[in-house]
Amino acid sequence: MLQLLFLLLLSPLVAGGLLLMFSGVSQQRTARWIALAGSLLALVFSLEIAREYRQLQAEQQAAAAASIDTVRPSPIQPRVEFRQPWLSLSGSAAAPGAATSPNAAAATAKSPVLEFHFGLDGVSVAMIVLTTLLTVSCVLISWESIRERESEFYAALLILQSGLVGVFCSFDIVMFYVFFEFTLIPLFFIIAIWGGPQRRYAAVKFFLYTLAGSLVTLIGLVILVTQAAAAGLASPASLPDLAAWLRDYPEAMSYKLQVITFVALSAGFLIKVPVFPFHTWLPLAHVEAPTAGSVLLAGVLLKLGTYGFLRLCLPILPEACLQVGLPAGAILGVVGIVWGSLCALVQRDLKKLVAYTSVAHLGFCILGLFALNRSGITGGVLQMINHGLATGGLFLLVGMVYERYHTRMLDDLGGLANRLPAIAAAMVFISMASIGLPGLNGFVGEMLSLAGMFRRHPYVGVAGTTGIILSAWYLLGMLQHFFFGPLREPAHGDHSFGDMSLRELAAILPLAAACLWIGVTPQPLIEMIRPDVDAVTQLYAYREEPAEQTPGEVMATPLVAEARR
Repeated sequence: MLQLLFLLLLSPLVAGGLLLMFSGVSQQRTARWIALAGSLLALVFSLEIAREYRQLQAEQQAAAAASIDTVRPSPIQPRVEFRQPWLSLSGSAAAPGAATSPNAAAATAKSPVLEFHFGLDGVSVAMIVLTTLLTVSCVLISWESIRERESEFYAALLILQSGLVGVFCSFDIVMFYVFFEFTLIPLFFIIAIWGGPQRRYAAVKFFLYTLAGSLVTLIGLVILVTQAAAAGLASPASLPDLAAWLRDYPEAMSYKLQVITFVALSAGFLIKVPVFPFHTWLPLAHVEAPTAGSVLLAGVLLKLGTYGFLRLCLPILPEACLQVGLPAGAILGVVGIVWGSLCALVQRDLKKLVAYTSVAHLGFCILGLFALNRSGITGGVLQMINHGLATGGLFLLVGMVYERYHTRMLDDLGGLANRLPAIAAAMVFISMASIGLPGLNGFVGEMLSLAGMFRRHPYVGVAGTTGIILSAWYLLGMLQHFFFGPLREPAHGDHSFGDMSLRELAAILPLAAACLWIGVTPQPLIEMIRPDVDAVTQLYAYREEPAEQTPGEVMATPLVAEARR
C-alpha cells in the first residue's frame, strides 16, 4: 500500500512536469489528454488504496478483537506508515523537571530527529479519494474552456493535486506544514492567470489572507515541537508521538500554553475554512477562479482547515479544545451557518451564491468537530466529504451554464430547463444533496453534526438547524428562478448550443453517484473512519454525561444503525 501511496504522490507531479517541460511545443489536445491520463491514474491508485485499506482494517480489527490489550498507542495512529529520519536536532536536552514518556526517556541519549513520516488512516484515505475524484472532473470540465497556456494550466492542476494528497498523508508537523503551504502556489497561479476580470486582485487577496493565517499557525507548530524536543521526545515533530506524549503526560504543557498554542494553530485553520469573519477572501476567489479552480477550492482546499483541527488540535490539545474550542466553535459555527445563508439569499451571481453556501455548510463541520463526541466528529468528517461532492458538483454545473451563455446572473437567465433539461436535472439533484434531503449524503453529515452539538449545547443545536431551513430557501429559490418558469436568455450571443455533453456527464455523474451512495449506505464510510474518530473522542469521554450513543442510535435510522461502539 505504501508503494501505491508514493505512486499517487508522484504520478501527478510527473505528468505536471512533462506538461511544463513541453509547454512550448505541445498542442491543446495533447496537454489535456496527458492531464486526463495522469488524473485517472491517480484516481485508480486512490481507489486501490481504499480497497486495500478496508481489507487491512478488517484484518487488524479481527486481530484486536482476539487480543486482550485494546489500548490504542496514540490518538493519532496511521494503520500504514513510512518513517525515515532526515535531520538530527543536535544539542537538544531535556528541560529540568520536564515530563517525559517512556519512549522519550529512552531517547534522551540521542538527539531528537525530524522524519519523513507518511501514512494512512481512515480519514486521510477518504479525503484522498475525494481529491482524486474531483481532479478528474476538473480536467474534464476544463476541456474546452481553457484555450490558452493549456499545458501550464493542467500542470498547475496536477501539482495542486499532489500537494493536497501530501497534506492528507503527512503525519509529521514539518511535512504537514510544507504541503499545507505548498497548495497555495498552484491555486494562486490558476486564479491569477486563468481567472476572470479581477483575477489578479482575487489571487493576491487569497494568497495574503491564507499566508498570514498560516504564519500564525507556524508559531503554534513551533511551540509544540520545541516543547516536545525540550522534554526529550525522540521525534518531536511526529503527530502520533506528540499526541501520545500529551495524552500520557498532560502536565508537560500547562493549560495556558495549550490555549496559546490552540489559538495560534486556529488562526490559519479558521481562515482556510473559512469561518466568519475570516471569510471575505472566499467569494471573490470563487467568482474570479476558473471552474476547475472553484471546484478544487470548495471541494478540497477549504477542508484543509477542518482537517487541521481534526489532525492537530483535537487529539493534541484536549483541554484547550474543551475549554476554548468548544464554546468558540459553537458560536462561530452557528454564526457562519446563518451569515453565509443570509448572504447567499441576496446574491444575483449564481457562482457567488454557491460560494456563500460553503461558508454556511462548513459551519456544520465546525459544529460537529467541536461537539467533541463521537456523533459530532463523525458528522463533521462526513460533512467535509459531503460538502466537497455537493458544492464541487454545483460549481461544475454553474461552469456548464456559463460556457453556454457567458453570464451567471440570475436576472439574465430563467426557465433553462426548457433548453438544458439534463443540466437542470443534475442541478436539482445536487442541490437536494446540498440541502440535506433524506436519502442523499448531506442529510447524514448534517444530522450527525447537529446531534453531536445537541448533546453538548441543545440551544446551539437548535440554532444550527436554521441552516437547513435557510439552505432550502436559497437553493430552491435559485432553482425556481434559474431553471423553471418562462425561458429567459440574453439577447446577444449564439444560442445554438446543445444540452449536457458526454464529457460533461462524465464529470458530474461520479459525484452524483457518490452523493446517492453515501446517502443510502453511509455505513462503509462511517466504519472506515470510526477507529480514528473513537481514538480522538476517548480523550473527551470522561466528560460525557451520560454514556454516548452511536451515530446510528442518535439518528434512529437503519441507514447507520450498525455504527455501534
